[in-house]
Amino acid sequence: MRLTIFTIICLLTITACNKEKRFSSKLMKGQTWNVTAITVDDKALAPKGQWLITTDVGIYDSVPSAKWIDGEEDAVFEWQFQDKGESFYLSYVQQKDEVDGNLLDTLDYFAYYLTGKYTVDVHKKDRMVFVSKTTLEYEDKEVKIEIQR
Repeated sequence: MRLTIFTIICLLTITACNKEKRFSSKLMKGQTWNVTAITVDDKALAPKGQWLITTDVGIYDSVPSAKWIDGEEDAVFEWQFQDKGESFYLSYVQQKDEVDGNLLDTLDYFAYYLTGKYTVDVHKKDRMVFVSKTTLEYEDKEVKIEIQR
């Protein structure tokens, strides 16, 4: 009886940890995801472009990153699924060559403004939707990011 209960607990723990890995594995290095919509309280924002997944690391060893490209502008951010795949974290990363504020472009600021914890609303092989009310710039407003392959 105790062995059965212990086995069930171990399986539940392994399954919970694997959910984050399974969610993260859909954003693999070399993939490009199109940003199809960004809205704040249902009002569309201009930047779209693409997310190029630039690192393919073990999610328990380090935090993966992506490069957001929109025309001539680009920004780098780190991302991570947590809470068994129910949460998505986006965090802008300032590059060494951008220490001088004059070298930042509009997309850098925009990625910084979108930094925050998101709820994973849709998570499919070719489409994801993230929703937040806790971003740095738009706190208490609903921010929605939609990406598609």
